[in-house]
Amino acid sequence: MNCPGIDTSDRRKVVYQPSDPLLTARECAAECGLAISSFWRAVRAGHVPPAIYVTPRCPRWRRGEIVAFFEARRVAAARGAK
Repeated sequence: MNCPGIDTSDRRKVVYQPSDPLLTARECAAECGLAISSFWRAVRAGHVPPAIYVTPRCPRWRRGEIVAFFEARRVAAARGAK
């Protein structure tokens, strides 16, 4: 867009990144190093924190909760192995 008297060549696109984004099941699985089917198995078994439903068929999980949950499980498993 040409605006007389305004230099628009230096504008940068502002990218919004929330501090604790909502992740899809696929993103959660990748974050935890699981296959998507293994992640859904953990969800059904109740091993994953409850989802936030953006719409009735759109579950999302907070990244911070997922990371903290799986980190706690990893630490507990390491303690149990000793």
